[in-house]
Amino acid sequence: MSDSPRNAMPDAVVVAYARTPFTRSLVGGLAKASEFELASAVIRGVIDRSGLDPALIDTIVLGEVLQGGGCIARYSALDLGLPLDIPAYDVGGWCTSGMVAMHQAVAGIRAGMARCVVAGGLNTPSQSPLAGPHFATTGITDTPIAPMHPGIGEMPALDLALMLGEGTATQFGLTRAEVDDWAARAHALACEAHEGGVLDAEKVAVDVGGAAVFDDELPSRDLTLEALASMNSFVGEDCTVTVGNQTGLTDGAAAVLICEREFALAHGMTPLARITGWSVVGSTPEGATEATITATRRALDVAGVDVGAVDLFDVHDSYASIGVAYERSLGVGRDRLNVHGGGLALGHPYGASGTRVASTLINELQRRGGGVGAGAIVSAGGLGAAIVLDVMPPVQ
Repeated sequence: MSDSPRNAMPDAVVVAYARTPFTRSLVGGLAKASEFELASAVIRGVIDRSGLDPALIDTIVLGEVLQGGGCIARYSALDLGLPLDIPAYDVGGWCTSGMVAMHQAVAGIRAGMARCVVAGGLNTPSQSPLAGPHFATTGITDTPIAPMHPGIGEMPALDLALMLGEGTATQFGLTRAEVDDWAARAHALACEAHEGGVLDAEKVAVDVGGAAVFDDELPSRDLTLEALASMNSFVGEDCTVTVGNQTGLTDGAAAVLICEREFALAHGMTPLARITGWSVVGSTPEGATEATITATRRALDVAGVDVGAVDLFDVHDSYASIGVAYERSLGVGRDRLNVHGGGLALGHPYGASGTRVASTLINELQRRGGGVGAGAIVSAGGLGAAIVLDVMPPVQ
């Protein structure tokens, strides 16, 4: 990193991370777990893994999407019996929410306003209340979710597959074969990681009705290139997006514990990664993938790191077109990008995915002996967020 005034500020380091398994909404293992239970599981997870006295936490901030009201972070803090004076609040930025929560934690620490923050996010379409302009106590609405952006011509406010998935393919000139190839690779890599136990370090089990739920559910060996090629697009004739090359509806939560470096060391915690760069960029709703590419470049610039010096990238690819566009625009080889399949195959609990991206990078880079990671996520409504991590070698 180059010398600058911001580098004289305290370093913010990740000392623990945890996520629930990511499971299929409505029919999966977490379908009967409330959003509050998922949040509590990962907050408790990072506290336990760090060994920190909970009384030393300065604040808790969680990204949430479609929850329908209330404050999940505060509920969970009370539910866990944490000290009453610890503030806890939610942030909403659609899919960027979990990463923006991390940004807020870093900002507070580097500004000297906090020393220890739990940051993360969650989503459970299985249990979240419906939200929309015609919400009724019956739970029946004309608009099942709040609009993500104003309607834009042929891109309705609620049609993400057309606006973001197909919009990205059109903007970057991608073919159906290219996006299917990305999706096939994603599922194959995620299955290998899952079967090899590579992702186990990220997860904490969730008790649901007396049974421990631990396994991710979305990666599929059946989504081969041949199977993907046989699927028809539901977006429109000659369009690229199918049910196979986009992520599935997912329940889950993720969190990290971010501390001021000297505070972590003074309290016996081992820094796993230093957060050196971050950025959020806005765009037109259909240009969110380009915003995410720009956010990555800006975050790398803040960190003083060239694209070529990054050891691993992880971009949340809710649509395969996002991954291909990101790869092509940054000139990143697939040996450095989404090496465990990414969100397309692992799942996308909206508010959790940005935090999951960072956790996956830390986990894998520690397995490799340390290095530089860059994570990014695209959001509905025209947002892109990124984060850069300097991951330390694991303590032997």
